[in-house]
Amino acid sequence: MTGEASWRVPSLSLADEAAELFTDRARLARPDFAVSDDNAAAVAKICRRLDGVPLAIELAAARVRALSLAEILDSLHDRFRLLTGGARTAVRRQQRLRASVDWSHALLTGPERVLFRRLAVFLGGFDLDAAQAVAGGGDVQRYQVLDQLTLVHSLSAKVLTDQ
Repeated sequence: MTGEASWRVPSLSLADEAAELFTDRARLARPDFAVSDDNAAAVAKICRRLDGVPLAIELAAARVRALSLAEILDSLHDRFRLLTGGARTAVRRQQRLRASVDWSHALLTGPERVLFRRLAVFLGGFDLDAAQAVAGGGDVQRYQVLDQLTLVHSLSAKVLTDQ
């Protein structure tokens, strides 16, 4: 849109930022919530399992109203089931993590979706050679991977700011 600014929102630092956001949002749900020596490891594990993604952390923290930290952690095997909720007045795509992922995925073209699925095998990043080895082939040629990565990266920066 005209006048719209795009801001890339990276994952939070697992060392401190993610736990700080979790704690802050958990206190909104349950004012007596506090991180202690007894539960700091559980908070860190939750944030790590959520890859430091701010929206996911906020949705998980809101669950302290009804669940213990251990129950939240145990429930994260199915993130989309646990991380539902949000403000009823929020845009639908912001209400649930699954809706955000679905909305973002729908913005991709067919070739971008193929690339996205193929690159999902990587945990923690990849370099161009690895991406070409995994994503090149079939309907995507090795030389097209760089072009597709550039387009997807530009789109992901836009998508992250729209949420």
